[in-house]
Amino acid sequence: MNDARTRDEICRYAAGLPYHGTRPLEEDDRRSIEHRLRRVVLGVLLTATGIVAIMLGAMAAAERMPTLAAMVRGGLGLGLLTLGALGVLACLLTARGWWRGLALLSAGYLVGALAADAWLPHLDQPRWLTAEVLVGTTVLGLSYLGLGLARRARLLRLLPRIRADLAEGALECFEGSGSRASLGGRLRRWRDGVDPEPSGSLRLEVLPRSGLMIRLNGRRIDRWETVHMARVAPVLPHALRVELPQGVAPTTPDPSLCLRRRSLTPPEQAEIDRHIAHLRRRWWPAATLTLVVMTLVTWDLRTITPGETIPLDGASLGWLALLVVVYVGYGRRVLAARRLADDRQLRWVVTVHEDTADPHSDPPSLEVLPISRLAWTEQAAPAGWRVSRL
Repeated sequence: MNDARTRDEICRYAAGLPYHGTRPLEEDDRRSIEHRLRRVVLGVLLTATGIVAIMLGAMAAAERMPTLAAMVRGGLGLGLLTLGALGVLACLLTARGWWRGLALLSAGYLVGALAADAWLPHLDQPRWLTAEVLVGTTVLGLSYLGLGLARRARLLRLLPRIRADLAEGALECFEGSGSRASLGGRLRRWRDGVDPEPSGSLRLEVLPRSGLMIRLNGRRIDRWETVHMARVAPVLPHALRVELPQGVAPTTPDPSLCLRRRSLTPPEQAEIDRHIAHLRRRWWPAATLTLVVMTLVTWDLRTITPGETIPLDGASLGWLALLVVVYVGYGRRVLAARRLADDRQLRWVVTVHEDTADPHSDPPSLEVLPISRLAWTEQAAPAGWRVSRL
C-alpha cells in the first residue's frame, strides 16, 4: 500500500499487536461471557454488602469495647483493621510475587510477636516495631482489597460495551511478534502457558469496544482480562524528507548517520493530540489519594483527646511519602504533555538513516520528535509507547 492511500487511515493495535481481521463470535464463547457477567455483578453486590456489614459491626463493637476502640482510633479504625486482615488473607491465598512475599513477611512477624508475648512474657520486644508492622500490614491488606475492587468497578463500567459487543457478535484479531507486544504481567503469564502459533507470532482475539480478551493463540481465557486498544497514525516509510533547518542540524554530524526531517501528517497530529489529552486526564490518582489523606487526618483530629498531639507514626509518613510520589508522577505527565504539545506545534520529526541505508529510497531506521525526543517510529513501525497504556 502506498503512502497516498495510508495517509488518512488509522491503524489499530491491541496490547502492541497490529490488527489482523475479524471473525464471528462463537456461541460457546458468548455463553461463557454471559455467565461470567452474572458472576461479576453478583460478586460486586456481595462484596459491597460485606464491606458495609463489617463497618457497621465495627462501629457497634467500638461502642461496647471503648478500650479497644481507643487503641485503633474508634470504630472506623476497627473496621479498617478488620478489612485489612481480610485483605492480607486474600493476598496470601490468591496473590503472587511481591504482594504475597510482603504478606508472608508481615504476617509471620506478627504471629511470631504474639507467640513470643504469650510464651516469653519477660522478653523485651520492640513494641513500636510491632505497632508499625501492624499498621503496615493493614495498609497492605487494604491496598490489595482496594485494587481488586477498582478492577471490578472497571468491569462494571465496561458492562454496556461488553453487551454491545455481544449484540454485534464479532471478534477482532490482532497478531504479531510476541517479543514486541506491550503485554502486562498477567498477559505475559498467559502467553507462557499457551502453545505458540506455527509462525511463532502471538494472536489475540478480543471484543472490539470493551477490549475484553476472549482467546490467546486459540485458547479461551476464562478470566477477565482486558487489553489496551490503541489507534495510531499509519507509518509513512517513503514520505518526502528534506534537510534539517539551519541551527537544528548538528555542527559536527556523525558520518555514519543521515539526519533529515519530514512533516507530520494530519492523522499523526491528531494522534499526538490524543496522547496529550490522555496524559493530562490522569489527575484522579492524585486527587483520590489527597482525599484519603485528608480524611485520615480529619479523623485523627476528631479522635485525639485534648492536649494530645497528632500522631506522626510510620503509617502517616508512608501515606505522605506515597502522596509525594503520586504528585511527582502527575507532574511528570503534565511536563510530558507540554513537550508533546510543542512537538505538535512544530509539526515535523527528525528521520535517522544509518550509513548502510539510502535516504532517497530506504525507510528511516528511526524517527524522533525533536522537542520531547521520543521515538516516533522504529524500523518502520510505531514506537512502543504509542501503542502502550500511558
